Amino acid sequence: MNAAGFFVMAGVFIALMLVYKYAEKWIKKIPRKAAKTINWTGFTVATFAGIAWYLTNDDTFMFITLGGVITYFLFFSYDKHGDKEEPKADLT
Repeated sequence: MNAAGFFVMAGVFIALMLVYKYAEKWIKKIPRKAAKTINWTGFTVATFAGIAWYLTNDDTFMFITLGGVITYFLFFSYDKHGDKEEPKADLT
């Protein structure tokens, strides 16, 4: 890998981290059911696009798989959003 490729990969990684950081604020505002639907849709798209990528060896499916995986992990902890944790009872 040459220096230009390295800097492109580093830039993509930093961009993904920024998206992940700021997307969490938006994800917390949407209803839990919608977040669950988006999460499972991302998983399904990533799975089928990954299979199609493997079978056809087409780069388009690689990017679709990447998008599905990113979407899945953005909404991975959707069930934690919107609820405040209740204090745990001390059983000692």
